Formats: sequence, C-alpha cells, structure tokens
Amino acid sequence: MKKKVCVIGAGPSGLVTIKELIANDIDVTCYEIQDEIGGAFRSIQDGGRSYDSLELTVSNYFMAYSDFMPNTNEERKYWKVHEYREYLDAYVKKHKLKNYILFSHEIISAHIRNSKIEVKGTHAKEEFSEIFDHMIICTGSNFTPKSPDFDGQDLFEGKIIHSSAYNNNQAYKGKKVVCVGLGESGADVVHEIGQVTSCKVLVSEYPNIIARWINGYTNDAFTSYCFYAMKKKGIDTYMRLKAKFYLKYGKKVKDSDRLIQEWTLNRESFMGKFFTKNDIFIQDILDGKVEMIKDSIKSLTKNGIITQSGKKISSDVILCNTGYQTCFKKYAFGDYFVDPRSLYKQMIHSELGTLVSVVGWARPSQGGLPACSEMQARYIALLIAGKKELPIKKQIEEEIKVDRTYYDDMFYHSKKIRSLVSYHDFMITMAELIGCKPKLWYWSDMNLTLKMFFGSHLPYFYRLKQSEQKANSIKLIKSLPIAYSFRRLLIVLLFICLYNPLFWLIGYKTTSSSRMDKRKTIKGKLWKLARS
Repeated sequence: MKKKVCVIGAGPSGLVTIKELIANDIDVTCYEIQDEIGGAFRSIQDGGRSYDSLELTVSNYFMAYSDFMPNTNEERKYWKVHEYREYLDAYVKKHKLKNYILFSHEIISAHIRNSKIEVKGTHAKEEFSEIFDHMIICTGSNFTPKSPDFDGQDLFEGKIIHSSAYNNNQAYKGKKVVCVGLGESGADVVHEIGQVTSCKVLVSEYPNIIARWINGYTNDAFTSYCFYAMKKKGIDTYMRLKAKFYLKYGKKVKDSDRLIQEWTLNRESFMGKFFTKNDIFIQDILDGKVEMIKDSIKSLTKNGIITQSGKKISSDVILCNTGYQTCFKKYAFGDYFVDPRSLYKQMIHSELGTLVSVVGWARPSQGGLPACSEMQARYIALLIAGKKELPIKKQIEEEIKVDRTYYDDMFYHSKKIRSLVSYHDFMITMAELIGCKPKLWYWSDMNLTLKMFFGSHLPYFYRLKQSEQKANSIKLIKSLPIAYSFRRLLIVLLFICLYNPLFWLIGYKTTSSSRMDKRKTIKGKLWKLARS
C-alpha cells in the first residue's frame, strides 16, 4: 500500500515537498490555510508577508527549483515578488500540484497515535480529522512575528508595529519613526520610510551588508565552490584585506561602498554574522534621510523612547524589524522542533525519525532557501519511499552535535537565527545523502569544469546525475559567465592554498615539514595583518 503523507503549507518549501513525494509514488495531501499558494510570498492582504514593492534579495537562478530552471536566455536578475509568484504558479501547473492541495484548510492539532499521525482541522466552519503515516511541516519560519516587550510600553501613545504588517510608506508620512533592528526586508522598509519622513534605526551592531550588484553581477554570482574552499577563516581574512585595500587605494569607490567596507573592517568576523543582501538604504544614510544609531531601547515614554545610553528620541511610530519565531504549539510533538539545530540536517528529530519532519528551516546565509528545501524534500521523499535509510539513532545524534557546533561557531554573531546554514556546506552534505553529489572535473568538457568550480554554485549541479535533467542543467551552467575577474581568481586561489590544507595536499602529493612550517608562518602573518 502507498504511504499516506500529510504536508502542511503550500509555500515554496511545501510545493517542492509535494512534488518530490508524488515523484516517489507516495499518496500526498497538503493542507493550506489560505486559498492560494505562495506562503510568505503572498501579499499581506492575502495572508502573506510581501509588501507592495518587494524585490527578492536572491537572484532568479538561486530561487528557482533545480528541475524547473529559468530560460537559459534570461540574465541574472532579482525577481519582483509578483514575478516569483508567477514562477511558482507555473511550477504548480507543470507538476499538477493543485490536485494534491486542500485550500482554506486549517490544521488545529496533530497527535501521534499508534505510530501514525492524527490531524484535526477546520474547513468552511466544519471540523475534520485524518490519519497519516507521515507528516511534513512546511510552514516556514517567517510567519509568527517576534515582537519585543518594552518597559513602559503602556505609557506610549504612539503605534508599535511589526514589519510583517508593513505594506507601503503612505501611512508614515509626517510621522517620527523609530525602527528597531534591520534585516533584509527591514532594509527596504527603512529606505521607503526615509523617503517620506524622519527615520531613525536602532541596531545592536551594524549590519553585514553585501551589495545587491557587484561589478554588474548579482551578489550570489560570486557564491562558488572556489570561494567557499577558502573556509571561514580564509574568507574572513580575504574580506578584511579587501576592505583595507578599497579604503586605502580605492579612489573611485563610491561613498556608499566605502561605508559598507568600513563596517566590514570593524567586524570581528565577516562570516560570523548573517548577510544582509540589500544595500538600498546605504545612500539614505549618507543623504541624511536615515540615521543609524548603535543603541537599543531601554524604556518607552508617552511620546518617545529612552535608549540604553540615556538618549531621548521622540517617536510617533516604533516599527519592529525584529524577525520571526518558530511556533509549533498546535502540535502535541511541537517541542521537538523548536530549535532547528537540534534536528538532523535541520529537519528530522532523532526520537521521531521520518514520522514527523520539517522542511524549510535551513536558511542559507547566501544562496536560495528554495534550493535547500528542495534538497531536504528529495531526501525525506527517498526515506519515506524506502529508497534510502536513516542512520541509526546514535549516529544521528552525533551528527546533530557536530553540525550544531559547526554552525554555532560559524554564525556566532547571529546566534538567535537558529535556522542559519552555510549554503555551500549544506547542499554538498545533502547531496551526499541523496546520492546526487556531482563531480567537479570533466576532462572532456573543460568549460563545464571551470564553471563548476569558479562559476556560481547553482542548484542545477545536483541534477547532473539524472539523465532527464542532465542536458538542460549543463546548458544552463555553461551559459552563465564566471563573475570573478582573473586577478580576483588568482587571489582566491592563493587563499585556498593558505587556508584549506586538504586542497593544498591535493595539489602536492608530499609535504615536507619545512614546507608545513613555512605555510603556518605565512598564514599567521596574513591573519595578523588582517586583524591589525
């Protein structure tokens, strides 16, 4: 008999999960609380989190699924939110996914009964219940707003709004606005409000900004195997030295880029903090439309705030760009999934196995979340279909511990964002589990070899072992130019050799002790130079 699987949510993670399950001949029912697909990418009026002007911060080639790629004639660009919704609609139509989605169905509870999942919900004011063999939660981490509680909040006569309720800047004209926090969407909000009124932004530390466009390329065009081969310390050193060079010798560097490099140089670790891939507000700071204040709210007064440093700021509106929190209270087993880093590959709990899992809580610091969700969906579908087996419980728990330590160390300046992963590491790890890890070296096709290592680390790499997808994947991979200049490639290769011993050993079959000592000395001097 076919396995019966319940999928919760028809956003980007839910859609690809449905598709992978049906591709493995599994009986799927998806419950979606709204009357259309899209999840957080629906408009605010339709139950989503997308404001009118939203432009994605991840390019089209990283937001697209690996088996439904953009036209190879389409240049790298950032889709507007309506364009991405159109893409999702086309994906649903191609795979006939609406046949498996029950819209306007809200799940109100779920319990484990006799190694099965019993879900209860409502539709059109009628209650229903159903039993499934497995349950996959795909509602994502961007739905329950995380709003801080301020001392003196009852005294404040203005409005306190979470950015999830922001639609456009018209309601803020003539208001004194204080924004708390700054993420990728928050950068858009701050920029738009700064066009119509005074806007002050309180941050605990300056954001880790990556410009949307770098030398005419989308920033994720530089997300490559070669870049991540430098490892964390190598990337940190590279970015610090790059910032030093730009600030000292970059006479033609724009003031906005100079400010970004100053923030990079003053940060202990470039990799340690989540990347804000949106620089739209930087020029507003230079123009005086937005004021960035490194401080936080201590308490509220009748008509403003008092910061921790004692500064008094008048305010009519406090806008909280404070992100979202994971909430599984409606599920009896919800406590198992509160911290994604307590899960195997951000999706499977060691106590529950494939009985209940989550897809969509692997958020890459750079690269597309849909790509990571697709890899999770492919893996869980293979597990449920019996084509792959989970490791034993002890091994799962050991790997969870290793991954948690690794990511806690890598993102130690963004400890509160528990879903953060390294796109490069995560994709490769999942590919090994699925069995779709590609080779990088093709003797018969050196153009493909160069694109695989120096070009963008695309989701389409992981379809090269599938005959029906291979030709189209190769065509797309080879069609995109390498973003790195020749000089930058040489510098990156130098850093790889300095900071990745494995890569060094691949190039040299024997390594004398003197060469090892010399390399350590060079690394030490370079790191000391970068830190000075």
